[in-house]
Amino acid sequence: MLIIIHIMSRKKERGTTPGPYRPRKPAHRPPVQERSRESLRRMLDAAEVVLAKHGLEGAILPRIAAKAGISAANVYRRFRDKDALMAAVFQRVRERSSAATAAQVDPETVRPIGLVRFSRNIIGGMIQNYRGDAGLIRAAVQYSEQHWETAFVRTTRASEAQSFQTMVDTFMIWRDQIKHPDPQRAVRFGFVMIALVLRKLILFNRTRIFEDVLSLDDDILKTELPRMFLSYLGVESDEVNENIKEIKPCKSA
Repeated sequence: MLIIIHIMSRKKERGTTPGPYRPRKPAHRPPVQERSRESLRRMLDAAEVVLAKHGLEGAILPRIAAKAGISAANVYRRFRDKDALMAAVFQRVRERSSAATAAQVDPETVRPIGLVRFSRNIIGGMIQNYRGDAGLIRAAVQYSEQHWETAFVRTTRASEAQSFQTMVDTFMIWRDQIKHPDPQRAVRFGFVMIALVLRKLILFNRTRIFEDVLSLDDDILKTELPRMFLSYLGVESDEVNENIKEIKPCKSA
C-alpha cells in the first residue's frame, strides 16, 4: 500500500465491515446475521490492536482470537488463513482512510481557507495520524511489500492512487499561486518526499539517527515540512513564514 496521505479518521465506526473484496478462493466467509457481523467486527478490531502492538509477524491468529474474546476455531472458520484476515483488516483501514481523505479535500469545503492553511492542515494531519497509527501503518506497509503483486494489494494501490489524485486536483484550485513550472508534478513530488520523511522518522523511529544534528519532534515537523513544501511549490505569501517555532538546538557532544 502506498499510504502517502494518511488522514484516516481516528474514530472507528461501529457497524463497518469490509466491502466485497474476495481474495483468491473463498478465503473469507461474508457475515449474514447481525450476530455474525458483530463477531467479524470484533475479530477485525482485535486484529488492528494486535498489529499495532506486536507487528505483522506477531499478529498470529490465536493471539487475535484471544484479544477478540473468541475461540481460534471461530477465526479459522471465518478466514482461511492469516493472509485472508490481514486482507480484510487492511481493506477496512483503506475504506476508512479513503472516506476521511475525500471529506478533507472536498474543493468547496477547503476553498475558503486558502492554499497555505490547507497545506498545513493536510501535512499536520498526516503527522498526527502517522504517529497515532504508527504500528498499524507500519504493518500495512510491510504486508504490501510482501504481497506487492497480489490482487488485493494491486486494488488497494489503485484506490490510494485515486485518493492521491483527488488531493492533487484540490491543490489545483490555487494553481495560479504555485510558481513551479509544473504545479501537479510539484505537489506530487512534494508529498512523496513528505511521506518518505514520515515513514523514516515516525513509522520506523529513526529520529535518533539525527538527534546530534537536530531535534526532530512533531512540532518541528509540523512547522518545517509545510514551509519546505510551500517553498518548493514557489508559493509567495507572508503566511508561509507565520508562527515559526524556534528550532531546538543540537545536543552537545
